[in-house]
Amino acid sequence: MEAGSLLEEHLQVRVRDALRRDGVKLWLEPYTDSGGAGAALEELGARYSSELSAELSMVLGSLETLRLHALRRLHEQAAFKQSGVATIRYRMARPGGGRLETGSLETRLDITGQQLKATIGQLCDIPSVNLKLISAGRIIEDGRSLQEQGVRPAAQIMVVPLMLTERQAHENEEQQLRLARTRQGAQLLADIDDDMEAPANTPYLQIADQKGNPIQIPQQEKKALMLAMSLHEKGRAMLKRGEHSSALLLLLDADREFKQCRSELLSAVDNFAVLCLDVVWAYLRLQSLDALPDAHDRLVSAQATLNKCYGVNLERLYSLKGSSGREQALFLRLYLLQGIVWYHQGNSEQAIHHLSQAETLLSRLAVDGEKLAHLVSLGFTPQEARLGLRACEGNLEMAATHVIQRREERRAMREREREERRQARRVRRYGRTAGGHWVDTESLRNLRAMGFASRTAAEALRQADNDVHHALQILEDHPELLALSDNDADEESVEVTEELLLQVMALGFDYEMAERALRSARGNLQRAVDTLVTSGGVLPPSTSSSSSSSSATTPTDGRVRTEEEARSEREAMEEVTADVPEHEEDYLDSTLQEEAEILQTYQTLLAQARTP
Repeated sequence: MEAGSLLEEHLQVRVRDALRRDGVKLWLEPYTDSGGAGAALEELGARYSSELSAELSMVLGSLETLRLHALRRLHEQAAFKQSGVATIRYRMARPGGGRLETGSLETRLDITGQQLKATIGQLCDIPSVNLKLISAGRIIEDGRSLQEQGVRPAAQIMVVPLMLTERQAHENEEQQLRLARTRQGAQLLADIDDDMEAPANTPYLQIADQKGNPIQIPQQEKKALMLAMSLHEKGRAMLKRGEHSSALLLLLDADREFKQCRSELLSAVDNFAVLCLDVVWAYLRLQSLDALPDAHDRLVSAQATLNKCYGVNLERLYSLKGSSGREQALFLRLYLLQGIVWYHQGNSEQAIHHLSQAETLLSRLAVDGEKLAHLVSLGFTPQEARLGLRACEGNLEMAATHVIQRREERRAMREREREERRQARRVRRYGRTAGGHWVDTESLRNLRAMGFASRTAAEALRQADNDVHHALQILEDHPELLALSDNDADEESVEVTEELLLQVMALGFDYEMAERALRSARGNLQRAVDTLVTSGGVLPPSTSSSSSSSSATTPTDGRVRTEEEARSEREAMEEVTADVPEHEEDYLDSTLQEEAEILQTYQTLLAQARTP
């Protein structure tokens, strides 16, 4: 949006606040008469021009716009009461920062979201399948009525066009498919049961406290959180690439999933606060001023959560991590967005206050280019160097030590994650108990310590639903279980390194087939490759894993996946996980260039607004 338009909108908000303060009703005499604008309007304009230190012509223009708007609203309200037909306004931003298109339409509120899309599509000459509609921070669903979804008369609808021209129809279809596959891949990742069924190369997404310790939560909430986190990461990646419309859709999807969880859980970690900031950032980049009420509420929620996680004065951060430099980047964006929202709501005092806070943090978080280059020359990545310098307030030696320490902490964390997965895979090969639970590793260890073979103990625990005493009784009553062999289990217990997997995959074989061949060959690379070549690259499941289906072959509906379906699902998950950053503090890293440019724009606007 141009600076001139922003200034006009800011003045209009200030004039409206003055009218509310003074109880002025522009739609009544003496400001409106049978001929239009009343004579008293010009006198009111002169008074407000002096009070607000603004040009008379601009103040009069704002007063006339507000007067006509009030008359139009009264007419629309009367029409809705009489006929049930509501007037809805929409605003659409063309991709790439193009022009804004606004319009209005009359409709009943008992129509579906799909019908509204069709109407707006006709008005904008865009196929309805290319549109997404957002009202009050929620995506309007196709199959439900507008009334059911909280759409009211005079509602403001944000229209998100995925693509616009016939020439781009093919690209739009692909974009729609990508969004659908993102949701599918995120759902598949969320359905993985405690990582028991996860492919070995699946990134490890988890909810952790500020010390990095995993938070134990009920399975249903964990699935909602996993889905929300996956959608959020993909949305964040799209924001970075400038795909703001698609990013907003995924971020709002993530918001819906996050809200399936208990409020106390969301306030215990910063994930939801970061999501709120990302949604408002997307609104800003899409110039969606109609979303200001939702943006305001999200920023209030984000600040409350960040204060609870880190302390009002970041005291919890200092006690947990000894510094606050990295996390202050979140507060910089928070203050910047708060200042922008207050500006558009006409509160210059609050806008100046928050933008000043943002400016202070921006100066504090600025990274010296020479120090950054020096750390990079030592072998650190720019991201590591930037985060290290901010954590250590620009001290070069401390930053280098900090980065090395963080690397070691991440290495230990990843080793812990790998061990958890190895344990999960060992348990998985024994299948589920009669009650639907995985065989308990501690109970299995106890029975093995008594001299029972692994498969014998596992079969007894399956039948006894992990009750050790009942399992012993089963073994006593069914001595034939003692004859079970551990040969197949030995195959599953073979540890396959990432290096071996990469070597086999470099020859063009599928990840899953490479892993299966290496396990069958007890880790022997040449034998594994020979087996894959002989079989044409496709191996049957091992007998030990046939009793417990994987997420890629047997879904929760019990239907066996075809190889093509399994491959499609793996690809969907890979498309999501490709955007999961390797560095767990990626969300704290930013060059702050965008923030600096936007801060300067709004500080200039405020300065111009104060100039008579």
